[in-house]
Amino acid sequence: MKQSPKNQQRGAVLLISLVILLIITLLAVSSIRESTLEERIVGNIRNQQAAFNGAESALREGEKRLRQAEPPATTANCTGATTICVMAAPPGSLHVNDWSWWNTNSNAITYKGSNTATSSLSRLISRPRWNTAFHAFDPVDSTGRVEVTDPELRSRGVGPYYYEVNAASQGRNDQIMINLQSVSVQRY
Repeated sequence: MKQSPKNQQRGAVLLISLVILLIITLLAVSSIRESTLEERIVGNIRNQQAAFNGAESALREGEKRLRQAEPPATTANCTGATTICVMAAPPGSLHVNDWSWWNTNSNAITYKGSNTATSSLSRLISRPRWNTAFHAFDPVDSTGRVEVTDPELRSRGVGPYYYEVNAASQGRNDQIMINLQSVSVQRY
């Protein structure tokens, strides 16, 4: 007995439908995995940007407070400092990835904002920290010259003072930490 062509095609339609369903499922799973990866990347970028903004704010606060001081006194460390801390020498090592070093009151000051009232930065795990350090008074340049040549003015401390301002901030979690540094020249 011979089968009709109608009966021979029933299994083929089912097989083709299953293959198409499998392809659509693989595309959907691949798309979901890609979206998840993109969301993780964007989250890390947000975290890094938040840490950078915190460090930048702290750096600008340190520079502003340094400009407001006439000339600031230097100390061995930042213990007890509330508005500015100018260490007598730059730290031997900034401990770039060591938040516990930055979070110690003898090493850095907590970010307060552009005025003495406390400002907040949104969603950071901890408040940014900063410090300043004295580098030199009117150092000799590469040609052997200094800016202030009058001995009387130099003895009174008139001339450029070079300071280093350092800042650090963690992001929205403790996986990212950003450090920034600038050199500031103040003339008194």
